Amino acid sequence: MMLKVYRPRTALTRIGAGLVLCLVASLLAAGSSAGATERARGDAAQQAQTAGSGGGVVAAVPVQARYSPLGATANGPSGPATARFTATPYCCPSTAVVLTPSQVSTETDFQWAILGLPWDNTSISSVSVCYAISTAVTGRTYLSQTRLTDMTLPNSATVMLDDGTDRTAVGPACYTVPASFTPTGSVALGLKVVFGSTSDRITIGLVSLSGLSA
Repeated sequence: MMLKVYRPRTALTRIGAGLVLCLVASLLAAGSSAGATERARGDAAQQAQTAGSGGGVVAAVPVQARYSPLGATANGPSGPATARFTATPYCCPSTAVVLTPSQVSTETDFQWAILGLPWDNTSISSVSVCYAISTAVTGRTYLSQTRLTDMTLPNSATVMLDDGTDRTAVGPACYTVPASFTPTGSVALGLKVVFGSTSDRITIGLVSLSGLSA
């Protein structure tokens, strides 16, 4: 006759088994959470890589750059030596520039006020100029041309915008000329001036460029 011996499960044994089950469950939950985190990181990395590669293009943002007219130079057909006017700070305010003629000049005298416009973005979509004309006879003194040039080597500049609209406003006014180009060098504004009398004046205020960010 065989005797069967039963070993009763003590409270300590039951506690140990419970701890083991809790530990296993915790490990499984941690592994699942870690896997989900890694998958999320992988998805984010893939999206970033796609956006930075040929799979997607980050949209450019419209920007505007504003410039003081201070620094504008007076130029004739052969440079400053042949200018028939001066470009100096106005008063007042002295942050504007006044163009003062020393001689009468016509369209064929090719008198230009030139101002450099630093531009570190991509395309240019327009240029705006604020100005005022002081004259006793409206229309005899005016801005006859608005030009943007692109220069790299110092022996030549490419005309990228050439607007021949006469700007004859006597009171302070601003105008905008559409453009569509991406400069490869330095940008400069050229304003061709016509003076019908040496008593007339043209004052230049804010100049701005609009376009897209790099």
